[in-house]
Amino acid sequence: MKIRNLISNIVCGFVPGKSRRDLVRVKIRYNTRAYVKFVRDYLGDGSLPIKTCVGYGCSNFIVLAGGRYAFKFPLNDDGAARALRELRITTALRKYTTFKIPQMEIIKWNNIAVRKYEFFPGVTLSEIPPHIALANRHHIARQIALFIYQIGMADPASIRDLKPKKTARPGFLYGWFHNDIWQNFILNPKTFDIVGFIDWEVAEFVPFAYGLYMADHHWDKFGYRGMIVDVMAEYAKLYYDNK
Repeated sequence: MKIRNLISNIVCGFVPGKSRRDLVRVKIRYNTRAYVKFVRDYLGDGSLPIKTCVGYGCSNFIVLAGGRYAFKFPLNDDGAARALRELRITTALRKYTTFKIPQMEIIKWNNIAVRKYEFFPGVTLSEIPPHIALANRHHIARQIALFIYQIGMADPASIRDLKPKKTARPGFLYGWFHNDIWQNFILNPKTFDIVGFIDWEVAEFVPFAYGLYMADHHWDKFGYRGMIVDVMAEYAKLYYDNK
């Protein structure tokens, strides 16, 4: 493994773009062909078009199968604890929001917990040119704010043990939070309606401030400036109108 790590570091020094470097690094370090073969065998269709990508920090290898499913393979551990936690949270919160949350299943394979997700067709925010997204900024931000409000005000009994204190209650900018919202939602590229929110691995019952700061940081960095202003205005209106 040390030799593979060394080789991957050398090769990636010549690869432009972080996403591409991460994918090359993981493909050198791990037997990713086995992951793709497992997906094809599991679905029983060797002809399915396959796309692959890597999760944040090279922690997961993701196989997108035929526009139908996404399979997430853990790379740093067996992934069981994270998978079970995510499954509990998404199952509990699904009924509290008008936005879709992917159906999820845990598959045990080769001593790891593979996460299988329902796949949502559409595009992520980063696939939309900033000037087009900003022209539809109010519509997108209104939906993000509604999602944050709906999830934040939820308090399902089945996951109260995952809160910092079981007695903690939702409040203004406090409660269940996706924690990585800047582009983990799928958009209809024609209407700019949000199809659903994906990647719930880091969801927590927390103050929203840091997560919103990080979303704002990424929106500004990639050219979607001002999004946070609209999100916060819409969220505050929702919260105080329904208090």
